[in-house]
Amino acid sequence: EPDEIGSLRRLTVGVAVLSAAILLAEVTLSRVFAIVQFHHFAFLLVTLALLGFGASGSLLAVVPGLSSPRLWPAYAVGFAVMSMAGYLLVIWFPFDSYRIAWDGREVWLLAANLFALAAPFALAGLLIGGMLRRNPAQAGQIYGANLIGSALGAFGAPLAIVTLGAEHAIPVAAALGAAAAVPLAGRRRSVAIAGGFLAAVLVALPFVTPGTVEPQPSPYKRLSQLRLDPDSRVLATRQDAAARLDIVVSSTIHSAPGLSLSYLGDLPPQVGLLLDGDTLLPVPQADAFAPDLGRSVPSALAHRIRPEADTLLLGSGGGFPALAALANGAASVSVVEPSRLVLDALSVELREWSGLAADLRVTLTHDDVRAFAAAAGDNAAYDVVELSLTDAYRPVSSGAYSLTETYSLTTDAIAAYLDLLRDDGVLVVTRWLQTPPSEELRTLGMIANALGDGSSPLSDHVFAFRTFQTATFLVKRTPFTTAETDALLAELERLRYDLVLAPRMPDELVNRFAVTAQPLFHEQAVDLATSSDRDAFYARSPFDITPPTDDRPFFFHFFRWQQTPDVLENLGRRWQPFGGSGYFVLLALLAFAVAAALAFILAPIVLARRFRSALGELGARRAVPILAYFTTLGLAFLLVEIALVQRAILVLGQPALALATVIGGVLLAS
Repeated sequence: EPDEIGSLRRLTVGVAVLSAAILLAEVTLSRVFAIVQFHHFAFLLVTLALLGFGASGSLLAVVPGLSSPRLWPAYAVGFAVMSMAGYLLVIWFPFDSYRIAWDGREVWLLAANLFALAAPFALAGLLIGGMLRRNPAQAGQIYGANLIGSALGAFGAPLAIVTLGAEHAIPVAAALGAAAAVPLAGRRRSVAIAGGFLAAVLVALPFVTPGTVEPQPSPYKRLSQLRLDPDSRVLATRQDAAARLDIVVSSTIHSAPGLSLSYLGDLPPQVGLLLDGDTLLPVPQADAFAPDLGRSVPSALAHRIRPEADTLLLGSGGGFPALAALANGAASVSVVEPSRLVLDALSVELREWSGLAADLRVTLTHDDVRAFAAAAGDNAAYDVVELSLTDAYRPVSSGAYSLTETYSLTTDAIAAYLDLLRDDGVLVVTRWLQTPPSEELRTLGMIANALGDGSSPLSDHVFAFRTFQTATFLVKRTPFTTAETDALLAELERLRYDLVLAPRMPDELVNRFAVTAQPLFHEQAVDLATSSDRDAFYARSPFDITPPTDDRPFFFHFFRWQQTPDVLENLGRRWQPFGGSGYFVLLALLAFAVAAALAFILAPIVLARRFRSALGELGARRAVPILAYFTTLGLAFLLVEIALVQRAILVLGQPALALATVIGGVLLAS
């Protein structure tokens, strides 16, 4: 056999190339899922990869003949074919994450998607496991090649996505799998030629038929909805390792969150920047942006008491917040934008349209907002710091983003933003208004924790008000003065906003314009601000409104387990089937993983007489410690790896980059 399959060096080259293909496909698929579905479905990929490898181990234990060296090139080719087929299935026949709540056919489609994605990993596992079985004396070298190749694939994934795009990186990963068959074929030249030819075909596929491999966003995403407008058109599509950006022109884009009811003018024409097909950042035409419009948005109140302010915007918001700050007389506007794609669009394609890049008063900086805040530290001195409202309104009951790490909205983040201010500076935070009050109360809780236990009441440091759709908080480390409070109350009257919390709270300014049956937003904000036991206050809420921290950075997770009966009762009866619980998505995927593990990993070896007899000969005294050792080792590895990935998002700012860096680093070290 050694003469037929070639030297150990060729084997390790083959397994290293295939391993690089595995991790390149895994990391790239996380970006595809973020576009085609939503971010949290990317958790699937680790599960599916391990499921496939586990199934391959069981198959090798039950059918030893599957480890034959003659099959190794076939496994590499099979990985290539199934990787491409699974990707095409995901983008051509995606399951509907909402219809699945009432349409049983979507369950089968989801299962088909998952099995198609797990199959390539099973084939790769058959190759690596079979190679280890047939060459036990060289296990260290083979396993080392596997881990090094995997690390290189993980590290190379962001580069491949940036240079090629996700839709091209997947065929490249499949092509690498086919190329691995060349050294594995040994002297069988026909097999080597077939592997090389398949690799060339896969690389050429996206260029020959580009439309067939392009991922399409979920129909529930804003890009899909904008495409329904016959007048809309996509000016350009860009990708990097963190996101996909579409620049869209549509007459249906009209966005000005928190716009005053007193403003009777027109909105300027707007171009849409959409990240991963969902997050819409409207870019208004600077020449048509009326100064009165800028003075009719919530941030105008901060500029009323801080005229000619040195202003910092954390997030560009597409340019609207910057134009509003300039309209309010800001002396300078520094914009920190976490997406390089957005910054390039504002500076290049939309340079004339947005007017920001050419304005000497405006500075555009590409950086993660938390990284910028940490780096600026005590050297920053701004009069106004505004955390831009960049995410779309999502009802608290939707649960679509409850599993998304949001490090820009934690208690630690608010504290870092306050450190960017001068001693008497103002922090502006605007969030969407939810019913019942939840998102706004969580924001107030974060502010309270960030300010600490001061000697003065919380209401002395926070001036909060609401529109019919947003809640805005002006925050100072020092108490608002009487003159500042008077000026803010007068501005509140002019703009017809409703008071929520302030050092002085006239009854006539509460629940006056955007009228609700009960002044719940005001009453609950006052209760929270004056509560001596905030934990008890949070516990009484129907939703989980505990302030998130960097250790639990899930701002949009409001679900309580007590809501489960209501969610199940209404399953399939409303358009938001998960009732605020992203957990239900995870539970459904966990149930699938457990069932698949029982069927494809445990069942084959438990039912196989050969395996049962081997365990019997080994004896429980030896078998149990061995099984427990490897089970706990695998569990520990994943617990550490996933925790490191989530923490790395805070440092690196981007989930895909964090995934590639942590997995690559851990595998290389291993």
